[in-house]
Amino acid sequence: MTSFSIDLADSTAVALREIAETTAETPDTLIRRAVEELVADYSDGRIAIQRLADPTDVMISSEELRRRLAEDR
Repeated sequence: MTSFSIDLADSTAVALREIAETTAETPDTLIRRAVEELVADYSDGRIAIQRLADPTDVMISSEELRRRLAEDR
């Protein structure tokens, strides 16, 4: 596992400690989860942008999506 050192504003550090105490988690665990979510969201966004840029990828309207989902039920 790789370690990083970060500086937080005092108000952010206080809030982080309060959240950690409330959730019975360590600040390190909360930060690790937040970074993991950020990385996953970023990756998902890049995939979405690539798909939107693909001219061979068929686009459907939200109405068509709802119709198809209703058919699958």
